[in-house]
Amino acid sequence: MISFTRTVRGLRSQDGMSITELIVSIFVTSIVLTIVGALFVNVVRVTSNANATTTRSSTAANVMNEISTVIRPATKNAIANSDTADPAIVAGTPLSLTIYSLVDTAPDGPAPSKVSFSIDGSGNVAESRVLGTLSSGYWVFSAAATTRSLPGPVQSLTGTNALFVYLDSANAVVTPGSTGLTLAQRASITSIKVTVSIANQPTTGNDPITIIDTFGMPNLKITGSG
Repeated sequence: MISFTRTVRGLRSQDGMSITELIVSIFVTSIVLTIVGALFVNVVRVTSNANATTTRSSTAANVMNEISTVIRPATKNAIANSDTADPAIVAGTPLSLTIYSLVDTAPDGPAPSKVSFSIDGSGNVAESRVLGTLSSGYWVFSAAATTRSLPGPVQSLTGTNALFVYLDSANAVVTPGSTGLTLAQRASITSIKVTVSIANQPTTGNDPITIIDTFGMPNLKITGSG
């Protein structure tokens, strides 16, 4: 009898899990999978946001670097039949700028370029350059323009957060009118505050990345403010 009882118990131990044990096992497994899935989704979201932030930071830095490279070597341009040179700022609004600049020129034969920045329909900063050519001893800008689009999208902000804010020698803001800067305003500007704000994408990233800097135009001090 004892041997038979042990045999029966041994057979029962080899029958596998009961229905109750199976249900409990499935329930526990589902909980573990839910937790693991939630952790994976969160890791993917955090990684995506971090990558998007890094991309926007790099984009903002590249746009700011390009604009600053043009503004710093700004220069006035002598014009025929006038004792007064044309100001370095050719035209300016809060979201666009045209400027004479000695950017990317040879030191042994500097030639100015007329460079324009504006925000296009896609929110990117569009850059246009026209290299100056000599005509009767004066630089003119009638050649074909080279254009390119800087990455974005850049936010079209207003007021003191606009892409371009113009400052005079007293560091006071020079506010463009509805048609842009006047000749007198253009002549008074000695530095430009630039705010590059790259918007976050619809599904990734947090707040926009914003870089703010002010760039002087030392060549204007050399040649005088008039």
